[in-house]
Amino acid sequence: MAEVTLLCGPVCAGKTTYARELEQRGALLLSYDREAWARGVRDGRPSRELMEQIDADLHSRLADGVAADRHVVLDASLSTRKVRDRWRMRCGAMGVTTELVVVRAPLETLQERLHEREPGPDAVVLDDAALAAYVDGFEWPGEDERHRIVETA
Repeated sequence: MAEVTLLCGPVCAGKTTYARELEQRGALLLSYDREAWARGVRDGRPSRELMEQIDADLHSRLADGVAADRHVVLDASLSTRKVRDRWRMRCGAMGVTTELVVVRAPLETLQERLHEREPGPDAVVLDDAALAAYVDGFEWPGEDERHRIVETA
């Protein structure tokens, strides 16, 4: 039976590492960062139009994975409730349930990982101020959103 894991968390929290583990066990991995990189985005800032194209493509690949009865993992920040709800609705319309996994680490750990990071298909690089602003503005799931937390440090 198909299942979908939605990963949620800030840059450098460990979402991609978690997603890769699921991928190695057979899950279909969908990643905004990989898609943006494959389409030539090297600064981590794809245009809104490109993000909409990537979103539509990932939705299509999600549907294909669900139809093939696969485990699908979405590696994305899902930094707002609105975005998380949209992905849950998409999955619900396909008759598949989701598990929301929140991957988090302390800001100091995120900064350390960021400083060690090389730009690549799975690694958006920000400066410390941008990371801190991103984390400050992150809309964490509340008690009314069923989720599981994975602490990576």
